[in-house]
Amino acid sequence: MSNIDFTYLDVLSEDDDDFKTEFIETFEGTYVELVQKMKEELSNGDLDQLSKAAHQLKPSAKMISLPCAETLEDLQYHPDKASEKVLKEIEDQCDDALQQLKEWAAK
Repeated sequence: MSNIDFTYLDVLSEDDDDFKTEFIETFEGTYVELVQKMKEELSNGDLDQLSKAAHQLKPSAKMISLPCAETLEDLQYHPDKASEKVLKEIEDQCDDALQQLKEWAAK
C-alpha cells in the first residue's frame, strides 16, 4: 500500500466537500476506464493506444504522488514494457488510492 501525499489536494480543496467528492469520482472513473483500456490494448497488441492511455492516467497518479506515476510515464514512452503484471500493479495502487481518498474526504 502506498500512502498518498494529500498536501496538494488539501490546498486545492480548501476543505470543500464538493470538490473532494468530485475529485474522487473523477479519479475513480478515470483510472478504472484507463487501466481497462491499457489491458485491452496490451491484449490487442496496440501499443500506441496503450501509450496514450498511460499518458492520460499519469497526471492523476502524479497529483496524489502514486509510485505508479513513474511506471505510467515509462509506459507512455516505452509501451513495449507493459505486461499483465505491471498493469495489475498500477490497478492495485489506484484501488488503494481510491480507498485512501474516500477516507480523506470523510474527515
